[in-house]
Amino acid sequence: MLRKATLLGLSLLCVCWLAAAQSQVWHVPTYQGLKLGESTKADVERAFGKPAWSGHPIYEEPEGEVKDELLYEYENVGGFDGRTSVYLDARSDVVKAISLYPNYQRPVSLEQAIEKYGREYIERGSKLGPCPTPKEVQLYGGAKEREYPVFLVYPQKGLYVSINRDNRVQEIGFLVRCPYRQRAA
Repeated sequence: MLRKATLLGLSLLCVCWLAAAQSQVWHVPTYQGLKLGESTKADVERAFGKPAWSGHPIYEEPEGEVKDELLYEYENVGGFDGRTSVYLDARSDVVKAISLYPNYQRPVSLEQAIEKYGREYIERGSKLGPCPTPKEVQLYGGAKEREYPVFLVYPQKGLYVSINRDNRVQEIGFLVRCPYRQRAA
C-alpha cells in the first residue's frame, strides 16, 4: 500500500512538472492574421496598408541602428488605438515581432490587459526584461521589491505586456521566440 501511494505521489509530481514545463513553451503568435515567422512584408501591407514610417530601427547602445531589421510603423490600425510597430527581417521580409503602444490619452489598465490575456503569466522585473536568458535569470532573478516596468509574459500566447508604475500598459509585444534578440557580449 505504501509503495502504491509513493508511486501515485511520484506520478502526480511528474504530471505537475510536465504541465509546468509545457506552459513555459513559447508559442508563435498570430496578430490580426499575421503569423510571426511566416507572414511577409506584403502580408503586412495587405493587412494594414502603407506604413506611416519605415526604416531601420534604432536601439539603445550597444546595438545602435540595426541593418538586418526593417521597421514598419502605423497609427490606429487593426482596431488598436495607438502605435503598431512591425519588425521584419530585412533580407527575407518575414515578420519577426509586433509591438503595440497604447494611446497615452486613452490608456489601457493592468486590469484590462489581464482581462484580455488572462492570469496565466510569468511576472518579470525590468532588470530581466520579458525574455531573459538562463544566465540573466541566475544573475538577476530574485528582486527584493517590484521593479518597473513589470513584464507579464504569456509564453502560451507568444506575447508579453509591459506595465508601468501607474498600472498602465506601456507595450504589448508579440515575439516569434523568446529570447527574441541575442544580446551583445
